Amino acid sequence: MPSILPKGQPTTKKNDLDQGILLILALILALLSPHQALAGEQKPAVKETEQPNILPASPSSQESPPSFPSPNNQDNFPKIEPTTSAAFGTKGQKNWYVQGAVATTLDREEDFPQRFVLGGAGLSKFLFDGHSINLELNTIYFSQPDQDALGVNLALFMRWDFLRKSNWSMFVDAGAGVMGTTSDVPSRGASFNFTPQAGAGVSIKLKEQRRLMLGLRWHHISHADLFGANPGRDSLMGYVGVQFPR
Repeated sequence: MPSILPKGQPTTKKNDLDQGILLILALILALLSPHQALAGEQKPAVKETEQPNILPASPSSQESPPSFPSPNNQDNFPKIEPTTSAAFGTKGQKNWYVQGAVATTLDREEDFPQRFVLGGAGLSKFLFDGHSINLELNTIYFSQPDQDALGVNLALFMRWDFLRKSNWSMFVDAGAGVMGTTSDVPSRGASFNFTPQAGAGVSIKLKEQRRLMLGLRWHHISHADLFGANPGRDSLMGYVGVQFPR
């Protein structure tokens, strides 16, 4: 049977099929292209994630630790000067002392025995270098032909250590005091008397500021004519004492 289709129709259908296929491919490409473009725009550049700096700071950026003196470096320690005691007789130096003495009369007109013994204590302060003031309180026992007596004597002295060495010194002193006794001294005198004195001596260092004192004094007893007859008495007194710092 002869074909009723017009001549050239198969070719037209083939062309339409090709065009349809191309159109479908174009649509597919058109649909895919925006997603690829968008993905290209949104995709950020890959960067390395910043890691926190957990490493310790360099020594130069840290606060330096407190420095302590090295035991081997003596220059870092404060220098401490050794303490030395002040030289004996320095201004302001204070001492106290105990002493004992024995004396005998120089008056040949008096009947013997005319002696006395003394014991007491004193305070001393150097007002100037080598110059001290001394206050003494002593008890005295008098041995007399008629009646013995017991007395108390308060005296003030000025002393000059005119020669001072590291271990010893030499001094002269003078002073006066008042004395009250249980009976008249001398026997024909009064129970109240003044006691001017003067003498010389040495002090010898024992240890630190402790010193041994040795001396001789002229010792006078008199009431200065306050109570009638005033025989008075002159004696030579030797004494020994020990001095301590205070």
